[in-house]
Amino acid sequence: MNNAERYFAGRETVEDIKAHYRQLAKDNHPDLGGDCEAMKEINRQYHEALKLKDGQKSDGHSYHYKQDVEEEIMAKLHELLKLRSLDIALIGYWIWVTGDTKKNKEALKAAGLKWHSKRKCWYYKPKDWKRSYHSNGDLSELAGKYGYKGFQTADEEYMPVKSK
Repeated sequence: MNNAERYFAGRETVEDIKAHYRQLAKDNHPDLGGDCEAMKEINRQYHEALKLKDGQKSDGHSYHYKQDVEEEIMAKLHELLKLRSLDIALIGYWIWVTGDTKKNKEALKAAGLKWHSKRKCWYYKPKDWKRSYHSNGDLSELAGKYGYKGFQTADEEYMPVKSK
């Protein structure tokens, strides 16, 4: 069996692989009640699936696999999924956070996010990321240009059921 077959079988595009990964991470993250070993395997297969798509063209752009950036974004998403009452948008390689950010302000700062005063939300970009395009548009404009995947964190703290 190919390394990318179990969790990512049939995923033909980079966008589809990433979207499927985010759903798998939300469903299997150990901090949200999932299994640690399953999450490690999902992470491994995610990188294998992306490596197979290196050079793929989509919407006029070529995808180039950058393991360090992918791992950094994955780690940051895992960290943010632990917080509550947030709307998280992955647009390109940047993470944008809205929702109940006042309650989470200190945690967002500690996670390395910054406040975007014009868009009125928090954001994270990979370390050493150099922007090549400056837009004054809103998040929907950015989403249209770079692709979008969003999800919400839980409103309540996850409480695992204790076995008797």
